[in-house]
Parts: sequence; C-alpha cells; structure tokens
Amino acid sequence: MILGRLRRKKKQKSSGLSRSEFLGLKPIRNPIVEWEKNEKGEIKLVIDFRKIAKEEAKIGRRRTRKPSGFLSKLFPEPVRKRIQLDEIGSVVWELCDGKRTTKEIIDFLCQKYKLLPREAEVSLSTYLNSLVKRGLIGFILPEELRERLEKERMAEKQGS
Repeated sequence: MILGRLRRKKKQKSSGLSRSEFLGLKPIRNPIVEWEKNEKGEIKLVIDFRKIAKEEAKIGRRRTRKPSGFLSKLFPEPVRKRIQLDEIGSVVWELCDGKRTTKEIIDFLCQKYKLLPREAEVSLSTYLNSLVKRGLIGFILPEELRERLEKERMAEKQGS
C-alpha cells in the first residue's frame, strides 16, 4: 500500500478549458499555410517550410532540430509539404476564418451532415487539436479567457 503511494507520479496542473470556453473559441487558419480547392470541393494544404523559417527568424525563434547524419545528406529535407483534406475536413478548414466560434461550426456540421451535437463536438475538438499541433490553425481567445490564462501562466512562473 505504501509502495503504491510512493510510485504515484504527481499530476501536472492543466489549465484546461471548460466546455463553454472551448465553444466560444474562434479557430483561425495560419496565414503562412497556402491552400487550394479542387473541383470536388476538397482542399489541399501546401506548407512551405522556407516561409515558416523566415517567420520564425523574425520572431527570434531558432529551429529546434536540424537534420543530421548520413540519410539527411542523401535525402534533403522537403521544401514543401502537401496535405489533402477530405470533404468534412475541407468544410471545417473553410469555416476556420476567425469569425465563427467552434459552437457555430458544430451547429453547421450537425445541420449539414445530420450529426448529433455531442458527436460533432467530440469529432471537431479532436480534429482542431490535430490541426493546432501541426501549426495549421490557432484560436482567437475571448478577452476574459486570455486574461485568466495569462494570470495562471504568471502564477505558474512565480511558483517554479
């Protein structure tokens, strides 16, 4: 029993968003990412790594990992990456314009694809998280949420 308590890891504090806060966020596309729509209505994203490097240099960020080794000499890094979105992903991409909230996008998906609200919310949340992790979109935060998160971040810095 005591051994089990000793092995437990401390849980990290997560300043997660509440459901209502998530529904109020406004997703916005990364302006560096180029995109084009084909005749089927599907969207192809084109990521130019040179543009990203220039933008990171402007804000003083350095590249965290440089390719090294034998294979990097044989196969140079790609300059561009293309990502083909499916029908629903393309619709969501177009709706991520910084004007609509996630709640409005969920309502649109429910209406167009006959989804249950909870089903659409979970799917959209997962999809938007994957886009954020890849740096393809960001969120416009409401002012009160931005202030709360900044206070939490400052308190965290003072505590460490």
